[in-house]
Amino acid sequence: MEESKEYIAQHPHLPFLTGNNRSYMVVGYYPREALEKFLPRAISIPSDEVMAETYPTVKKVGGMHPFMLQFANCHNVHDLMSEYELRPYEEIQACFPATYTHKNGEQQHCMYVHLMYLEYLLGVIGGMYFGLRKQFRPTMRVEETDSSRSWMIPNVLDAGFKQTSTESKEELNPFFAQLFINPAVTFSYFYQYRFYKQRVHPKKVLDVSPDYEWRYKGSAIKNNENTFATYSEYHFSVSQVMKYDAYFHPTDLVGVE
Repeated sequence: MEESKEYIAQHPHLPFLTGNNRSYMVVGYYPREALEKFLPRAISIPSDEVMAETYPTVKKVGGMHPFMLQFANCHNVHDLMSEYELRPYEEIQACFPATYTHKNGEQQHCMYVHLMYLEYLLGVIGGMYFGLRKQFRPTMRVEETDSSRSWMIPNVLDAGFKQTSTESKEELNPFFAQLFINPAVTFSYFYQYRFYKQRVHPKKVLDVSPDYEWRYKGSAIKNNENTFATYSEYHFSVSQVMKYDAYFHPTDLVGVE
């Protein structure tokens, strides 16, 4: 095992953190003008052509940019070095299809992980390793039945999902699947860009009906006729965090796809 840990430490593209999620994912549409005001300097909205080619299942809405809100119950989460397992926790994240422009002019299509809400302080602290802008929200409330789940953060978010099918699909909707395939980029509280690879392996995928409102930086994002949602139970893995060259121009090709 120690030899395995040393091997993982030496090859940053390999899985470093693993776990299981019970997750509701929903498409949101953020006003482009408002979004551009808080995107970090190196992050921009991809062109309409790139969006249409990469994400054919989401509808183009004038003046809006589609993104993913994910509401997850996370369990069995542990890094493969310490093997310390976190207690089950709730995590809500907002992720945007984005273009990262490096200082040398190179551009990469990524999933920009903008922020996460957690009710678990240790998870917030641990997220700083990945450069994630996690927020501690101890007032988060969650209610659940066999076929539905809801989240509430006072003055921030109200969301509820009801499963509308019982027969599982084999794969996620291509919009969600592609986001997870993309390199993930974060912009940390220390103003550093970091990249990591994540993979999800769905075991169950069900259609759901969403009803949500997220209030953020003066915008109220709600479900509408263009939004769709999915419930999925999946195993996930996350690599170590890397600087730009280590991720996109690696000298070590172990784990690079």
